[in-house]
Amino acid sequence: MKRVLLIEDGNEYEEFARLFLADACEIVAAHAAAEALAIAGSTAIDAFLVDLRFERAQTESLIGDVDETAKRLFAGDRARALRWLKDQQGTLVLAELRKAGHGQPAVFVHDFPRQRLENLRRLYGDVRAVPGFDASAIRAALGL
Repeated sequence: MKRVLLIEDGNEYEEFARLFLADACEIVAAHAAAEALAIAGSTAIDAFLVDLRFERAQTESLIGDVDETAKRLFAGDRARALRWLKDQQGTLVLAELRKAGHGQPAVFVHDFPRQRLENLRRLYGDVRAVPGFDASAIRAALGL
């Protein structure tokens, strides 16, 4: 049975996966980047199911430096930088997983514009996206 590492800040993805995917795979959940990296480094994982936005995450658990991001992208505006880091956290976590050598397929439940998805694939390899919580589409994207 395949093992899927689900990465999110809440529990909606995990609840969905346990209801609609658990018959086809083992679900392992991580709720922050450090936890995802630790699990991926110690457990055989076949695919990642990644939440894009980490709206409820605590600042200290995020990948990325708020002050540096504010300075580099938002003319020093920390609030905008924090919002951006939370809105992009899934891709930032994926970047860290890739840096650590984890090339498994990554699936986002998000309706990315075509060009954005192509850019993510150029940066991070096997990236897939499903526009909504459609169990059949997610199963197919995960290769289940």
